[in-house]
Amino acid sequence: MPRRIAYLIPLVVGLALAAALSLTLHADGQRHAQHARLEVFHRLSVVQSGFENALNSRLHLARTLKTVLALDPDMDQSAFAALARGLLADLGGVRFVELARDDRITHVFPETGGAASVGRRLAEDYPQEVRQAALHAVRTGQVQVLASTRMPEVGEAVVALMPVDLPAGGHWGMILVLIDAGTLFREAGVMDTSLRLDIAFREQTAGGWRMIYGNGSVFAAAPVIMNTPVPQGLWQAGAVPSGGWHPSPNRPVLIYGGGALILLATGGLLVVMRLVAARLREREQYRYLVQNARSLILRIDLNGTIVFCNEHAERFFGFAPGELLGWPLVGTLIPERCPDGEPTKRRLNRLLGDPAEPVLAETKVIRRGGELAWASWAYSPVRSADGAMVELLCVGTEITDRRQAEEALRQSERQYRLLADNVTDVIWGTDADLCVTFVSKSDLGLRGFARADVLGRPLGEFLTGVSRGRLVEAVAALKGMADAHCDQPPAVTQDLEFLCADGRSIWLETRLGLLLNESGDSVGVLGVGRDITDRKLAEALRDDVERMARHDLKTPLGAVVGLPGEIERLGGLTEAQSGMLRTIEQAGETMLVLINRSLDLFKMERGTYGLSRRPVDLLQTLERIKAECRFILREKGISVGIEVAGGLPDEGMVVPAEEELLRTMLANLLLNAFQASPEGGSVTVTLTSGDPLTLAIRNQGEVPPAIRETFFQKYVRADTSPGSGLGTYSARLVARTHGGDITLDTATPGETCIMVTLPRR
Repeated sequence: MPRRIAYLIPLVVGLALAAALSLTLHADGQRHAQHARLEVFHRLSVVQSGFENALNSRLHLARTLKTVLALDPDMDQSAFAALARGLLADLGGVRFVELARDDRITHVFPETGGAASVGRRLAEDYPQEVRQAALHAVRTGQVQVLASTRMPEVGEAVVALMPVDLPAGGHWGMILVLIDAGTLFREAGVMDTSLRLDIAFREQTAGGWRMIYGNGSVFAAAPVIMNTPVPQGLWQAGAVPSGGWHPSPNRPVLIYGGGALILLATGGLLVVMRLVAARLREREQYRYLVQNARSLILRIDLNGTIVFCNEHAERFFGFAPGELLGWPLVGTLIPERCPDGEPTKRRLNRLLGDPAEPVLAETKVIRRGGELAWASWAYSPVRSADGAMVELLCVGTEITDRRQAEEALRQSERQYRLLADNVTDVIWGTDADLCVTFVSKSDLGLRGFARADVLGRPLGEFLTGVSRGRLVEAVAALKGMADAHCDQPPAVTQDLEFLCADGRSIWLETRLGLLLNESGDSVGVLGVGRDITDRKLAEALRDDVERMARHDLKTPLGAVVGLPGEIERLGGLTEAQSGMLRTIEQAGETMLVLINRSLDLFKMERGTYGLSRRPVDLLQTLERIKAECRFILREKGISVGIEVAGGLPDEGMVVPAEEELLRTMLANLLLNAFQASPEGGSVTVTLTSGDPLTLAIRNQGEVPPAIRETFFQKYVRADTSPGSGLGTYSARLVARTHGGDITLDTATPGETCIMVTLPRR
């Protein structure tokens, strides 16, 4: 029985403490509520005072005008505007000031935006509440203020109406002041966030309360209310703290603290008993964790002698259990000298004197048998009850594999840097924005730029304009290859013209590769360039020689074209001889056309060709080419479809172009499509109206992957193609000369699509 009563004592104590806690919470809540409401009252009084001042300053304007009108009832509009402008010079928020003489608006300021009000009648053209307030003002002779009234001039506004009587007797009219509600409440401080209040205003009407400003929920949240008298009635301002009324900040402390006290008082004895048992279990668990942890755990005294070593450390170092105790740390587990030659004992003494100094972060360690390894150490002092350090706890992790990997990485980096610094080719790398991040030493000897002059700058600054465009196209092609998930790392080769430090330029045959991160995203470009300036000069010389030869051939061709006609005019020729002369003349004319076209292509390459444009119907041109290719279509059984997407427009498919050039370009492209199509295949030509006009030539058969990136370059052709590799090059040159372009689309497997764009103007 006494034992049961003893068990009731903690319960009785807990109930008594709970009752005391409840009374304390109630008293603290009452005190906090009173303090909070008083604080809100003080802040709201500031807002109310500001509101009254802001409203009175606008009403003072009306009173001033009333006094002036009593003295000068026949004031004209210009005098009124000058007076109003002066009164409003330092007073904002007044949208309009209107004068209504004998119920009709006669004066308005400002006139801009308010001129439409002149001539309106108060009793007919204004809202019902304005008319009623005007009548009440005339009857009482007092100013009337209407809140949130929709006026025809400005929309929602606070309207002040002041009657004007003449000194000699009689009613002159009414002054209307239209006040911007936002400005009024802003000057009152309602929108001041530093007050940390939610404030609302309402007015008392015959039908109850009507909201003027703010959220009506404020008045449903037990607000602090202050009455604000206005000339025609009563407005109320209500305020609550932002976010509503908050409980006492002491409430959580009292609840949790009191609850903790109750729990401690009622369960103290049980907790003490369980703490003792838990302490014993914790010590056992701690010992188990230390002994079986996969870390090297040591404790050494101030003399550097090992006083504790866990089982994992003993196994790692190759010692029997307890064998390391009493041995010195230096010389047994750590070499006597550091890698820099300093005695390890000296560093250990510094560590024991100042444990905050991280001198044992990473060290070599000695395993039994002399094998060396690496360990990373963390340590903390073990102190006695009086705070003096008596031992040092060292926790280590083996990092031998990591150190070996780091050393291998450094060695690899040295080898690659040695290779990059000694090659004759120029090696450079950029980031994703094509800014140079690396350049080999060979660039200095080849172009004369020091690394400091190149690193961090856009690569395009060191390229000529044409090569800059080639670089952008090459990078776009690389990204397209990367998006297509090619088996091989994306790479292309481009001939780029680089600028030198002395103003010259050199040509580098550059192998461009895309640098991708682990996620497959592009992080930069790597380039390896080889000097081909001599080759480029030789090619230019060859082109000049060929161009001069073609030009010189035109002189003897004049005789080939002209003499057959002269011979035929002399007469005495047989029919066979005349036929042979015509054949010679036609062959000469064909050769002359080819020479002229070759010279035209050269001018297009240099950008000096002058187009002779006239309207050309693409549908007629395509039908003409189709008719000329009947033989190859019939031989391979190819079907050709020409369609207009969206229907043929009224103006047809007409573009301004040089007809023969355009026909040659389309003939080259269609002939390539016919030759690449398998027997029995189909070729589709789709025209899409717009500016530019789009022409898509789609055929079965794929362009070999090896030439897709260089498909439109000079002399590029498939191994099985009988052509010279100039057809697609000249076609693109013609399209660009006309202001358009040609692109290759191989997104659909087993199919090739050539997209041609041509401007309509």
